[in-house]
Amino acid sequence: MCGRYYIDIEKDELSFVDNFNEVEYDQNFNVAPQNQAPCIIDNNLVIANWGYFPDWLKSQSNPRPLFNTRYESLLEKKTFTSAFKNSRCLIPISGWYEWKEEDGIKQPYYFFDTSESLLFSAGLYWNRSSGDIETSIITREAVSSLQSIHNRSPLLLTEKQRELWVSDLSSEEIYSQILDYTYDDIEFHKVDRAVNNPKNNNDSLIQKYEEVPF
Repeated sequence: MCGRYYIDIEKDELSFVDNFNEVEYDQNFNVAPQNQAPCIIDNNLVIANWGYFPDWLKSQSNPRPLFNTRYESLLEKKTFTSAFKNSRCLIPISGWYEWKEEDGIKQPYYFFDTSESLLFSAGLYWNRSSGDIETSIITREAVSSLQSIHNRSPLLLTEKQRELWVSDLSSEEIYSQILDYTYDDIEFHKVDRAVNNPKNNNDSLIQKYEEVPF
């Protein structure tokens, strides 16, 4: 899964977006579900709410938004099939966090591209009657060394795959061609558990955590 992430976008990284200069968004080292964060819809940068609240979910007690959508569910679950067909978006991320239980404690790790390049995850979006936009990040089974920390990861896209994801091809064609990202340039390291609190938001959250010996 992807339950938190870091985003810092620069103009040169989004040169293909039509309206970059019209949208303001400060870097956020700890984007959490229900936070507002940028996504790219129809080649425009928009600010959306991370997490989808379908009507059936709102009737449940203590509902949590669907901030992740499994790749394997895109063609199967009615909650997602329509959005997969008609409402695909790109979600820029600078890195993301995953947790692994170690000695009875959930230890956070930070994942990032070794070149510090901006990453793009496949996403879905929903236009709500309120005028808000809600998004969900697509996840896939983790590959290579990433599996040692968590069994899921964001479905990252190469430049070619980004074009494919937002193309007019059928959802079935896109589904069959979208898993080519190798993750070879993705590294990770342990970070401070301060990231567990979504109120914490500074660059120390992504720094490698070094335990101080007693």
